[in-house]
Amino acid sequence: MSRLIVLVTLLTSFFAVELKAQVLNSESPQQKLAVEWVKRFNALSEWFLTPDGKESPELAEAVHSMMELYAPDVLAEVPPYDKDQLGPINLRGADNVQKWVENIARTQARLTYFVKRRTAGPNGDFEGYRPVYSAPLPWGGIGMAFQIVGVWSLREDRRRFMAPGSVFLELRPDGKITRLRLFLSEITEIVAP
Repeated sequence: MSRLIVLVTLLTSFFAVELKAQVLNSESPQQKLAVEWVKRFNALSEWFLTPDGKESPELAEAVHSMMELYAPDVLAEVPPYDKDQLGPINLRGADNVQKWVENIARTQARLTYFVKRRTAGPNGDFEGYRPVYSAPLPWGGIGMAFQIVGVWSLREDRRRFMAPGSVFLELRPDGKITRLRLFLSEITEIVAP
């Protein structure tokens, strides 16, 4: 009888640990989209000028890949890219968002954005978890939000910057982004000591 209790206890513990590992290793569709959005955004800086001074094909491919995520009627609120402008820029339609994406690709290098991770739980049980908050929208689709940290260099002089921020997305039922809000706050220049 005691062997049976020990065996049942061991099996229960094993399955509990295995279930917890599956939960930790599985990502929701929203977490996958957040990671994919950041991956495609970072890819905007992965191009170069050819020896004859032309832009490599990777620039157009990166812009196209980023734009695949958006609906044609997307609305976007993004940070200003003109140092004299105050407040966010509001973009209406995929054509305007594409111009913004192309501007990022042409003016910024070494994009290193990432979804901010958290460690939580009484024993640090969830180490490196990417919280992505989502909710169904009453008109259909999903709204989601996640924290990021953005790091980038200016192509013209290679000055490096970083900023914490957040991304808010609204998705149609087919998964295309209809609204984007990208907020970056406390932009800090990274200076070598």
